[in-house]
Amino acid sequence: MTGFVDRERAAQLMERAGIKALVLCAPEAFHYATGASIGPAGLFRRAGAGFVVIPAGRDLPIGVVVADFNAGQLQRALSDVVIRSHPIWIETATFDASRPAQGLARRIVAGFGSSGWTPAITRPATFELANSVHELKQILTGFGLERARIGVDLDFVPAADFSAMQALLPGCTMVDGSAVLDRLRAIKSPREIDLLQQGIILSEAGLERLQVDAMAGMRQADLIALYRQGVTTAAAGLAHPVATAEYVTLGARAKSTDAKAMPGDPLKCDMVCTVGGYASDMSRNFTFGPPSAEQAELHAIAERAFDDGLASLVPGTALTHVHRVATDSLARQGLRSYRRGHFGHGVGQSVFSEQWPFIAADSDVVIEAGMVLAFEIPLYIDSLASFNLEDQFLITPDGPVAMNRLPRRLETIG
Repeated sequence: MTGFVDRERAAQLMERAGIKALVLCAPEAFHYATGASIGPAGLFRRAGAGFVVIPAGRDLPIGVVVADFNAGQLQRALSDVVIRSHPIWIETATFDASRPAQGLARRIVAGFGSSGWTPAITRPATFELANSVHELKQILTGFGLERARIGVDLDFVPAADFSAMQALLPGCTMVDGSAVLDRLRAIKSPREIDLLQQGIILSEAGLERLQVDAMAGMRQADLIALYRQGVTTAAAGLAHPVATAEYVTLGARAKSTDAKAMPGDPLKCDMVCTVGGYASDMSRNFTFGPPSAEQAELHAIAERAFDDGLASLVPGTALTHVHRVATDSLARQGLRSYRRGHFGHGVGQSVFSEQWPFIAADSDVVIEAGMVLAFEIPLYIDSLASFNLEDQFLITPDGPVAMNRLPRRLETIG
């Protein structure tokens, strides 16, 4: 099995939730459970492109429903998984290159026949939920779960699709398993930690390139290009796919994307680097030339609040307490009316770099060893500067360990 699921922890969480299996639908959850892509059907972001069944009973294997287009590839990669397939719109055939005398068209038609397709069979325009749920039902029945209480990642599934799934699986009691999945993903495996660490290494390489080569007169696109060049150079030879997302704010008042950087302009670089599907998140701040006294003071406030909050980011502490410490630190420094919804979040595999749990005032989540959390102090002050100080931390039994190495100070560029 090449996914990232801790079956023992999954079984414990499912027992507490009173469910016998997790059925995952989201493309990101599919990859988390299998280590493989859900395939092109997942681009429609609807339930039914694929399913993963994670039984609470560890004596049962994981079950997967996937499009026929990529079922063979998945079978070769996941030999210990039960795989069933459903048809999608893509037509493909096996080609026998050893018999040229039979002619091209004849060999292609023979390839269609070898896969079980005939001219009488038609493919759906995209995919049919009923077809994939039929295969899901076969897996559940084979596992003895056809009348079980199962958890589904309902934070992804459209309401119409869920109603259809309930009608197609009348024997099952389907409840929301999103919280179970969130808690399962919150504790990272060594492979996940490595991917998140690689993302930070690459992102810092990009910021170092930006810091060296940024000049007044450049536009946002030019600055982002420098960052991406640094990431690309550092990622050379890496086996995993790499992607970036840049949340850049230039100017005391956020400038338009085509405006040029000028002396005195602050620059916030909140950068996301995704390696193998795992998004790392960090942020650093710069000024073109020396900062004004007020810009320097604003960043110093963020640094002190960061240090105060970081001291509480230890196992056994509730995230609401970390939020309170950061808020209180800002208040002691004069920002008594500052109200930030969260001061950080989990990271991992998601459609966005911010993943549950959140360092929020209403979060009763207790920090555990094995979590990877991005901790941040954002201060967005129109007409002065938008700064965000953010690092990514691996939580160990002894406390947080920074994945970053770049200093957190306000740097001068240009």
